[in-house]
Amino acid sequence: MKINDAVSMVLGKGSTLSDVEKEVERCKKMGVDLIPFGDERYPRALSTIREPPLLLYVWGKRCDAIDKFSIAIVGSRMATSYGRSAAQKISEELSRVGTVIVSGLAHGIDSVAHSSAIKEGVTIGVLGTGIDIVYPESKRELFERVKENGCIVSEFSLGTRPTKWTFPKRNRIIAGLSMGVVVVEASQKSGSLITARLALEEGREVFAVPGSIFSETSEGTNYLIRQGAKCVSSGDDVLEEFGYIKKIEKKEIAKDPIIEILKSGPKTFEEISFLLHTSIEELNVKLTMLEVDGIISKDVSDKFKMNC
Repeated sequence: MKINDAVSMVLGKGSTLSDVEKEVERCKKMGVDLIPFGDERYPRALSTIREPPLLLYVWGKRCDAIDKFSIAIVGSRMATSYGRSAAQKISEELSRVGTVIVSGLAHGIDSVAHSSAIKEGVTIGVLGTGIDIVYPESKRELFERVKENGCIVSEFSLGTRPTKWTFPKRNRIIAGLSMGVVVVEASQKSGSLITARLALEEGREVFAVPGSIFSETSEGTNYLIRQGAKCVSSGDDVLEEFGYIKKIEKKEIAKDPIIEILKSGPKTFEEISFLLHTSIEELNVKLTMLEVDGIISKDVSDKFKMNC
């Protein structure tokens, strides 16, 4: 899909060619990337959900983060000290090994997840507004820090104000960009449970941090665990679900089918996928983990190759 066509659809009925051109020009001046569905820069994981955004507005110094191995960390806006500590610990541990942290730039757990990820790596903030709108306004400093150490993402046209329907739509992008969602503190009516449900519907992993049976902010996470979500207390607990091993021995590397394929020379993502007959999501996880461990890398032609 061409950028102008996608912008026209996002702006909606009644938009003129002049409106489209103004939107594109404003984004260009701001330094915002416009990535339509079908573009080679469009994140592979997000493209697999049932209703992928027609257009992504991406703003920041690490726009490439949208197509990296990501884990979402979400939770209560009214987080307790326990919840904040848990979110900080898990976010830092995941970031330290190269995982991109995705969240919604809201108060509470979201803010802690972003701030902690910035210390160790890269983070993505997904908005329920136009990318030029900071909501809540009190998060402007964090907004700028995320932009400097990752990127901001939105599917809404410039100037779109927050409404009740924009945040549920935002949640599907948080789930869609990520390989898994970690819920840290959530009440039974928390929007984080919506994100968890959307993640399950899209085949993503759902994790929950357990909490006190006497805490209202842990009712949602304890419920998720009873329903089958993996109970986690560390970044390693999350990564184990994807078969991640911090130190891979040579004999284990030799058994990896991806390594066998790359021994014959560099291959594109599509070539590897065709040869392995595996899903986009699964292959994306495996390739990212091998990159994190320094076993493979991409060359100038965007092909994966073995590191000597």
